[in-house]
Amino acid sequence: MASLLNIKHLLLDAKQGDLPPAGVFLCSAILAIPALQVLLYPDMTTGGGYVLYNILITLVEFIFCLLIILKRRTYGYNLNHLPLLLAGAFMLWFLAVVLSIPDMPLQAGGLIVTIRFAIHFCFFIALGSFLVQHPSAAQRLLLSLLISGIIMLPLFWARLYLTYDQPDFDWTWSLPGFTNVRHLDYFLGALVSLLGLLPLIRLFQDSTRTLHVTLTLLLALCWGMIFWSGGRGSAVAAFLSVTTLLLFFRPEGWRKVALYNLSILFIAAVISAFLPAPNGSYGILRFMTKITETDSLDAFSAGRLAIWQQVYAVWLENFWFGIGAGQTKTIIPAASATFGQPHNIILQALMSWGVIGGGAFLITLFAGFWTRLRQFQCLPEHRNSIHIVAYGLALTLAVNALVDGTLYYPLPIFLFIIGFACAIAPKASST
Repeated sequence: MASLLNIKHLLLDAKQGDLPPAGVFLCSAILAIPALQVLLYPDMTTGGGYVLYNILITLVEFIFCLLIILKRRTYGYNLNHLPLLLAGAFMLWFLAVVLSIPDMPLQAGGLIVTIRFAIHFCFFIALGSFLVQHPSAAQRLLLSLLISGIIMLPLFWARLYLTYDQPDFDWTWSLPGFTNVRHLDYFLGALVSLLGLLPLIRLFQDSTRTLHVTLTLLLALCWGMIFWSGGRGSAVAAFLSVTTLLLFFRPEGWRKVALYNLSILFIAAVISAFLPAPNGSYGILRFMTKITETDSLDAFSAGRLAIWQQVYAVWLENFWFGIGAGQTKTIIPAASATFGQPHNIILQALMSWGVIGGGAFLITLFAGFWTRLRQFQCLPEHRNSIHIVAYGLALTLAVNALVDGTLYYPLPIFLFIIGFACAIAPKASST
């Protein structure tokens, strides 16, 4: 009987030629990245380890693109497969980038962020080309992401146990593998959406009872960690995405899956209420405390309203082409020289690249989700449960980006691209 957690089976299939070299590399990278980040941060804050931590995902994306280019003739990868709308949007974005460079207050940091976005775009093109030729690999990529969480979480808790009582430990900025506790929530939110929709996949349905129990406990752990960490944006985004997709598509057994998710969510929330909150950023009642202690809406939003107002004003002053990416902490006083992004993907894009580049970016993002949703609805023969699960993963990160930085930092963007590319893969493996 198939086992979703059988890593040995995964690697043996790849070795036997089930996946080409680019696929083997990407699956291996997905498995390793979260664990490597836990091992590299926060101890290595200088030197080679720190550099590797910061470039790890960009390096993986670059190598994958290089493998696709090198093997394009062998496997027939077509790199010219973009719709005209997306190609045009990229050109507008690139134009805005070039014209905004001279006005960047922080040029070095802005150029680094811009180069990362360019590589993200190339990675999306390369992954799309790969999945056109190997559509069944979509399930393998999602499987790898799930296993990466199983590998990472024990390492995370082990490192946290060994370091949390050190005098200089900061619960907000020192978590193993994550520069901020909200970055942990981004990853947990992705896992929650993946695990919550996983019962729709036949591989899960046909697996053992032991596997069902294991994955149920894993889902409960992820929900519990989100509630314990106070991650409101990730919790709401994951809940809305999973619930909306189940209600919209109503796949076979959707009521049972919805009840399964609600039950685990409720149990995890109750248990997390009894866990100690290390500081004010933690705890399931964090947002309730803000409501009862102050009448300030800005305080409830954790300062986001002030940031948004100032970002909006800066965008109006740089309406057409923006001021470049990665400038928030430099020019937005409300960001307290701490946050590199404004916690809102719409304002982030508009301030960075103006109505020309940012508008093209946002329209393409929205059009991609909407077009695929309509295809799912009107052409159900081209939709399977793998598509729905992958779409839910990407949707969770996109919804969270309305109030957080999920479409700014490398790891959540990496996960988003994988989810969306798998969601649009043609004729993904059978359910």
